Amino acid sequence: MNRILVSTTLTLAAAAAPLTLLGADSHDNPNRFSFGPRFGMNFKADFRNRAITPGIPGTNPGPATGGVNHTYDDGYVLLDSSGNAGGSTWNWGYENNSQVVGDTMQFHARQANSSVANQTADDEPQYGVELTYQRVIGELFGPSSRWGFEAGFSYTDLDLKSKRSGTSTLTTDAYSLNGVLPPGAGYHGTFNGPGAFLGDIPTRTVTSEMMSSQQKLSGQIYGIRLGPFAEWNFAEQWSLSASVGLSLAPASIEYEFSETTRRVAGGTSVTRGDSSKTELLYGAYVSAMLRYDFSESWGVYVGAQFQSLNDLDQSVGTRKARLDQQATVYVTAGVSWRF
Repeated sequence: MNRILVSTTLTLAAAAAPLTLLGADSHDNPNRFSFGPRFGMNFKADFRNRAITPGIPGTNPGPATGGVNHTYDDGYVLLDSSGNAGGSTWNWGYENNSQVVGDTMQFHARQANSSVANQTADDEPQYGVELTYQRVIGELFGPSSRWGFEAGFSYTDLDLKSKRSGTSTLTTDAYSLNGVLPPGAGYHGTFNGPGAFLGDIPTRTVTSEMMSSQQKLSGQIYGIRLGPFAEWNFAEQWSLSASVGLSLAPASIEYEFSETTRRVAGGTSVTRGDSSKTELLYGAYVSAMLRYDFSESWGVYVGAQFQSLNDLDQSVGTRKARLDQQATVYVTAGVSWRF
């Protein structure tokens, strides 16, 4: 991080050198650096856990009867072009070899209450730092107001967590293979067929479970801001500035989850997973800064920023996470140096 800050500072200084002559007549100290902590609010992380088989709109085991569509976490048994004539269908598919039990094919559908399956984390502020360079170009509406361009570099340490617990039900449906040797795992039959036949009337077992889920998005968000600013000196040592422009945010984010299931009939299972993703986010910002200069070169400031960036999506199997920064607000404070 130190290397990045030094590199950015030198680059901005070099880029601003040709502008020094343009602004020298309008202000004795046209170059400003501001540095300090930044606190971000209104970050949101949405977590979803929904099993989706390719081509199937979701999990819905339906009634325990034949002649209707059934979709599961690990497969489907649907109506075929014959309307499941003879009590069998070739429009079915499954994912794992463990689903073959004797002369039956077993399918599973776990349905949790919404507080476990769908979670949101948006409570805690996120912390970081920011370095801003401003270059005064000229007067705006007289000697007390000026305009120029600014560039900012920021770092935010992201840590969003959600913990939920609740009840769920596990539906297990067994369909007869009728002596047919099933195709290998990952088989997906079609509506028109032809394909291997499977009985379409399930033998159903429903068990209750207690679930606890922990979801987390963490990582680093680097920010680059570029845009014009306007400044008004409303008192001898006080000034107020505002800016608007483009915001870029290279982000490196890790998604982690852990789910524990305790069955009423006995037994506990734990499922864990994680994934990492690096992506360039983009959007716009609006900011304001109030500065007090206690000497010709040094001062202190407080500020606020509103930033809107596009979303970042990640997934692990059937679990999905989304980082939402469409309306984040930052509070800044620190020291400034003019030269």
